[in-house]
Amino acid sequence: MKLKRKTRGGQIAELAPALLILFIIILFPMMDIIYLGLGYCAGWYLNHMTARACATVPPAQYVTATTSMNNAWASSSLSGFTGASIAYNKADAVDYLGTAVDRETGLPMKYIQVTTRVSVNPFFSLASVPFLNSLNIDGLTKPIVFNYVDKRPQEETGIN
Repeated sequence: MKLKRKTRGGQIAELAPALLILFIIILFPMMDIIYLGLGYCAGWYLNHMTARACATVPPAQYVTATTSMNNAWASSSLSGFTGASIAYNKADAVDYLGTAVDRETGLPMKYIQVTTRVSVNPFFSLASVPFLNSLNIDGLTKPIVFNYVDKRPQEETGIN
């Protein structure tokens, strides 16, 4: 004997499991991935700003330029929205053994290398998801660390 669903009102019983699957399996992870993508972009922007600022100053002023970029980035709304924090941001003068030569002077070019590490907390922690907060999985609540390295030629500063 074959049972048929009623033609009116029988599908309401399938709504709750469908919404549960939609939210827990699709919506929350998708929002977390988008949020982590924004956190990655925020860290890249800090690295880019620091490299640009340090390339225009002499090597003795790298610390000052790095500190000012850290403060500017921390006060921006991008870092505030993503909840990102600076774990490491440092600029170094790098010499590539004279492989690159300035066309005008014929002297080896000097480079700046900025290494940045940014920590981003996940948007949804495991404790905020119902029925999963009883699991003790540390990997879903720890911050995710992004590492960046940018190399640029040192711009003309009047110092050889």
